[in-house]
Amino acid sequence: MPFLARTKILLTLLGVALMSGGVFLWVRDSDEASEAQFRNSQALYAEVPATASSTADALATSTANMPVPILVYHIVRPAYPTDSRAVTALAHTPQVFDAEMKYLGDAGYRVTTFVALEAHLRDGAPLPANPVIISFDDGWSDQFTYAFPILEKYHYPATFFVFTNPIGHHGFLSWNDLRVMLAAGMTIGSHTRSHPFLTKITDPARLWDEIDGSKVTLERNLGIAVNEFAYPFGQYDPAIIRLVEKAGYQAARGDALSRNAAAPTLSQLYMLGALNAPTTTAAFMLRFPQR
Repeated sequence: MPFLARTKILLTLLGVALMSGGVFLWVRDSDEASEAQFRNSQALYAEVPATASSTADALATSTANMPVPILVYHIVRPAYPTDSRAVTALAHTPQVFDAEMKYLGDAGYRVTTFVALEAHLRDGAPLPANPVIISFDDGWSDQFTYAFPILEKYHYPATFFVFTNPIGHHGFLSWNDLRVMLAAGMTIGSHTRSHPFLTKITDPARLWDEIDGSKVTLERNLGIAVNEFAYPFGQYDPAIIRLVEKAGYQAARGDALSRNAAAPTLSQLYMLGALNAPTTTAAFMLRFPQR
């Protein structure tokens, strides 16, 4: 695993982005990258604000009043002793992820999709009882290695929001990975080309390319319609929403900071709220009480 390369990518994504106006650069593959170098240089997710993924918030809030909770996962892979606090706030070990997926079914929840939610809000199509949506951000290769087999184990669909520039590079999903997941019933959504802060982009042409260009790239390479979009860092404004709709997406998801996690309506299909999945089973169970 090219851990150093991926760390540099994450650092650029969540640190340099603020100083460079959101431009995402990734390093070339490095045969000399080592696990130790990766772990020793972690300062990941340092720019991500505190969100509802914190244990304290999870203990205080459940999804009991959320008609359709939307879960967001980022990192699913074994823990390392040198993982930073910021990483552990978003990282799930395969064992914890498996336990959370098992618990959803045992507790009476039924995993559904953005497509089903869209049909429900637009046409009144029924949703399963106690629905929940599972999504992943960024497109790290660990999601294919560790999370995807667990989703298959429980026969759960999920949506993987990927940004397209690094597809096929070390540390990221490959086009073949995406095709395998599609064939297994997963959905692929867009997360822009380079994962910038969209609200910081002042060039209209670049903004359109991030939103529409990523959709075109995914559709051309995968031979599918890409209908769902996730805003990088959960950041958006009315102008960005209009561009997402103009590009032909059917829905767009923010993150735990979004305003509409509790009650999505047809008018909110392009600003769906979500919550970062708690990273301990105990906190997860408090979030999702038995139904």
